[in-house]
Amino acid sequence: MANVTIKSYRKEREAEIMGGLEKSLEKVGAIVERQAKQNVIQNQSKSPWKKTSELASNIGHEVKIEGNSISVIIGNWEGMPTQKYVHYARALELGHTQHPGQYVAAIGKRLVASDVPPYPWLFPAVEMKRKEIIETLKSKEFTVD
Repeated sequence: MANVTIKSYRKEREAEIMGGLEKSLEKVGAIVERQAKQNVIQNQSKSPWKKTSELASNIGHEVKIEGNSISVIIGNWEGMPTQKYVHYARALELGHTQHPGQYVAAIGKRLVASDVPPYPWLFPAVEMKRKEIIETLKSKEFTVD
């Protein structure tokens, strides 16, 4: 009777796939980060926020791997590993309510409006780069022969 040995290469293949996916998501993060920075800079004249490059220079991305899950986080968030947290980034993206009459030392003024409309910079970056994101994720780097 002959002996049959079956060797599984599942872990090696999974590692190759995760490595390719990590590279692809790193590229996606860079693509969207770059466009988001451009959006902030181009829309500064329309925004009620200070006209500095603070937000644009602190937009980043990070690829996270947790077990079999992999994701890319793009934007500005508390606890970012390399950039400074910009407190108004979310309010600028989504809009917000405020208290008219309240004095804000950071801008040296009293608030006038109760609702501030959104001046999105991140979501449009994803939408503007949708085709490039899809092509990056379809790339040969992600797939394993």
